[in-house]
Amino acid sequence: MANDVFYARLERIQQSQQQMAPVRRAVPVRELSTTMPGATPVGMAGQLPSPVFAHLKALFFGVVLGVIAAIALIGLSWEGSPWTVGAEYHDYVFWPAMGGLALGGVLILVSMMVAASRPGFALFSLGYLSGLIVSLIV
Repeated sequence: MANDVFYARLERIQQSQQQMAPVRRAVPVRELSTTMPGATPVGMAGQLPSPVFAHLKALFFGVVLGVIAAIALIGLSWEGSPWTVGAEYHDYVFWPAMGGLALGGVLILVSMMVAASRPGFALFSLGYLSGLIVSLIV
C-alpha cells in the first residue's frame, strides 16, 4: 500500500512538471552558434577576431619601427654610411638615433604599468625593443 501511494505521488509530480515546463522547440545549430557567446558561425571559422588581429598589427608595427631605429644606430658606426662620424648627415641622425635607443627602455617601463588596460601598447613596446635588440645583434 505504501508503494502505491509513493508511485502515485511520483506520477502527479511528473505530470505537474510537464504542464509547467515551457514548450521546447527545435533550434537549428546555426542559430545556436550565433547566440552562444564565444561561438562562431560555420562560415566564419577561418576568420580571425578583430581584437587579436589589432594586437598583432601593433606587434608587427613595433618590430618594424625597432628595426628602423636599429638601422639608424648601425649607420652611426659603419664607415660607409652617409651618416657616420664626420659625414654631413651625422648631426641630423645622431640625436634621433639615440632617442630611438632610449625609447625602447622607456616603452617597456611604461607598458609594464599599463599592460592590463592596454595590451596592444604592451605588445607594440615588446615588438619595438625586440626588433631593436635583434637587429643590433645581427
